[in-house]
Amino acid sequence: MNTPPKDEMPPSGTTSDTAQVLVVDDDSLQRGEIVDFLTRQGIEVEAEGNGFAAVHRIKSLRPKVVVMDMKMPGLDGLHVSRLVSGLEHPPKVILMSGYPEYVYRAHAEEAEVFAVLEKPVPLAALVRFVNDALSQSAA
Repeated sequence: MNTPPKDEMPPSGTTSDTAQVLVVDDDSLQRGEIVDFLTRQGIEVEAEGNGFAAVHRIKSLRPKVVVMDMKMPGLDGLHVSRLVSGLEHPPKVILMSGYPEYVYRAHAEEAEVFAVLEKPVPLAALVRFVNDALSQSAA
């Protein structure tokens, strides 16, 4: 079996083409914690660290659910959710923010997302939202 060079391998806790969930957060510690927890729950997960990479990955991977931070440099989570909402099979988007004004903004702009959660989000609660979104995307 040929193993790709380490720098070409997907990040730990991910699969190459079959992930159900994409986690997008510019905070690598937060992103890693969420990926590890969801992976331990038996959910196939991929991860990205910014909105630009997320748009590309959503188009190629077609995850069922995207768990995404709202405040990121470049494209923020709300902007990414708008861009991917027009896809043929858009993912269910769960936005998270530690900034109340971003949570308010998502509600005020009536973002077409599955949920908007204020950080810190307890991981047990987050996995319930993810499982609910996965169930709805399968229906």
